[in-house]
Amino acid sequence: MLFSTALPLFAFGRKEAPEEPKPVNPQFVLCLTALDVSSLPMAQQAVGDTVLRNLANALLHQNVRFRGDVESSYYRDYAWTRARAQAAKNLSNKRNERDLLLFRGDPVWRYEKSLKTIDDAIAVLEETLAKIDALSPLVEERPEFTLTAGNKNGTYPQPPRAGGEYRFCVDQKADAFLTGSLSEYHGRLYLSLRMYSFYSRSFDFEDSVLFSSSDFTEALDEISGRLAEAASGTLSTGILVHTTPPLALVLIDGSYAGQGEKEPYIRSPGEGEISVRADNYIPALFPMEMISGELAELYINLTPLGRSAFQVDVPDHPGSRVYLGSLFVGETPLTLELPRTEFSFISVETPGGETDSAIFRENSLVSGSAQFIRNDEGGRAVFTKNSLSSPQEKRVQKARRSFYGAYGAFWIILPVALLTAGIADTYITAHSNYLATNSPNSPGYQEIYNRSTMGEYVKTGTTVAWGAALGVTFFQLFRYLYISGREDAAPIVPIPRTEQ
Repeated sequence: MLFSTALPLFAFGRKEAPEEPKPVNPQFVLCLTALDVSSLPMAQQAVGDTVLRNLANALLHQNVRFRGDVESSYYRDYAWTRARAQAAKNLSNKRNERDLLLFRGDPVWRYEKSLKTIDDAIAVLEETLAKIDALSPLVEERPEFTLTAGNKNGTYPQPPRAGGEYRFCVDQKADAFLTGSLSEYHGRLYLSLRMYSFYSRSFDFEDSVLFSSSDFTEALDEISGRLAEAASGTLSTGILVHTTPPLALVLIDGSYAGQGEKEPYIRSPGEGEISVRADNYIPALFPMEMISGELAELYINLTPLGRSAFQVDVPDHPGSRVYLGSLFVGETPLTLELPRTEFSFISVETPGGETDSAIFRENSLVSGSAQFIRNDEGGRAVFTKNSLSSPQEKRVQKARRSFYGAYGAFWIILPVALLTAGIADTYITAHSNYLATNSPNSPGYQEIYNRSTMGEYVKTGTTVAWGAALGVTFFQLFRYLYISGREDAAPIVPIPRTEQ
């Protein structure tokens, strides 16, 4: 126990494994700017704030941004350039500081000391610069999507002027910003949106929607969905599953997706897992790669389970209760129809309270005390009185439990005894030098002698304890082997007999 506890504290001379580099740009931040509503009448300009809040609420449900190769490459080069520029600047400043030592007029001893300190720092900076040149930074391919702090608080800054988009992203610390306008068009409202991306330095998303006051909610839901897809960096994928039987249960990534043929299940692209289950059919489970913007249509035919029928009976106790697992299914004699390829746990309980159980599969007994008799109708599982509570079986089981108990106790006593003996031996060794170098008349000699003697007793007692435990274990083992090997001993699992 002490060894297993102290093991993590020692490295046995080995250095700790280097930490894996953390990806840069773990977040994708979007900034929503105020809509241009200058062309609307004053009474309708408040609609712009309502539209922005609806868009913000829709985007707050977006969690992940999927970066493509172009975007990842840009942020990788951007992070590498900034890191290298900073490292080169630090190295240049330190070298300039070294050159200025000649003009400070310090004493020789101070000059040499300062020179060594700066040379050591320059060596570290050169090594840092070499590492940056050799390794490109790791970019998070699926960063967390979020809005700026101002947007979350309901604040929407004014959009930048033409040509100032890049500087606006830098000032807002955003990877992209959304701007747009709201105008009137023949009695309806026309909403136009554009999204500028920091990595592309251009507007790579444009969309618009025309709506009236009656379909305001539906129009915002539609454009919010398209905006969420653009902000996530990918299009959703759909999965339509056709099953046989028609009402089979469909699970996608562990989530309930319906029964049989339903509306397409919409989810983010990537790897997923499809599971189809139905009563009395073999379940199907397989992985699948979902491609962005595509609808996958699957046709899955489940294979029916083969079934076998046999009778369960307790001749000496008619009317015994029969359980399939923990479910009560009837009283004996009883005919059961079970899946052929699955394990079935059957237990019986007599009116007197005696119980027994067996496991069946493929129309045969796997384990248990029952006897399975084959016939033209399939078979008959017979639980007899002797198999329910026979004295022979109880004697064998008692001997087996005694052996297992002694064996387990030995492995508890042994480490405790060895640990206690080691502590006692350390205690004896610590006092042996004093007893050997001092006479019995020395102050405190008798007390130390008594402690050392007590340690000897404890050491001897621990040896006797684990030795006795070992002896009891071997005794119980030989006893179990003797009792289970007698001719009148009942086996744990009787050999089923077969009748034609």
